[in-house]
Amino acid sequence: MLYDLKAKIEKNQQLSASVYYLELSMPKIPAKLKPGHFVHIRLMHTNDPLLRRPLSVNRIVERKLKNKIIRNIGIVYKIVGKGTNLLKEMAAGEQVDVLGPLGNGFELACLKPKQPIILVSGGMGIAPLVFLAQTLSKAIPEKQITAFLGMDTKKNLILADNLKKLGCAVHISTDDGSQGFKGYVSELLEKKLLKLKPNELNPYIYACGPKPMLKAVGMVAAKFNLSGQVSLDEMMGCGIGACLGCVIKTVDLKKQQPFVYKRICKDGPVFGINEILWEE
Repeated sequence: MLYDLKAKIEKNQQLSASVYYLELSMPKIPAKLKPGHFVHIRLMHTNDPLLRRPLSVNRIVERKLKNKIIRNIGIVYKIVGKGTNLLKEMAAGEQVDVLGPLGNGFELACLKPKQPIILVSGGMGIAPLVFLAQTLSKAIPEKQITAFLGMDTKKNLILADNLKKLGCAVHISTDDGSQGFKGYVSELLEKKLLKLKPNELNPYIYACGPKPMLKAVGMVAAKFNLSGQVSLDEMMGCGIGACLGCVIKTVDLKKQQPFVYKRICKDGPVFGINEILWEE
């Protein structure tokens, strides 16, 4: 069920030079959320920018209030334009309009017993993977989860500690070598996969980030014959599949056409790791 609700800002805190953590309280929506879902936020004090901002859910925060447990939504966002610049100026107690939950999230039912899980993020792609790790740690506490985090430089690295607190083994790559492996996160992933023992169960991959990074991770998965899912980090217009502004080519599972266009906001943002036909 889709809700359009007014949400109270509980926190709006700076995490790094251009990244903020936003916590919202509202009824109904948190109970319907699953990892990979996103919400569409509209600033109520202005119509400029006109379109809502699509923001992935980073975590569910449980707080006790008068002997009652309430569940808030945590969102991590980056300042990229006018909308997010205005959002960062909003204070606790103010309200925003929230439409959600939107999209199709990560599927967990496909996981095999004792199958290791690999999370791969590029840049802000780490945001929804924290919610995924949070959900997995509660639903399947014995699961082995390894996270590979890619960032341009050490000073922009965020949320690694959140994943460690959830029991994830964390490996970091930076483009400039300022922390961890120097190079792309897909290269670090391949390097670690080469060390798998022959009798080890093949891990399942969940990835989120920019398209070039997801394409590279998909190529690594194909090389090792691994299954998984990817969540696309994409700008969206309506968020409900009406405007057709965020389509992508995918494999035609019915094998009747060379490809099928799917809407990232409605059919995704999560797709099978081998489902997307990446443009050159």
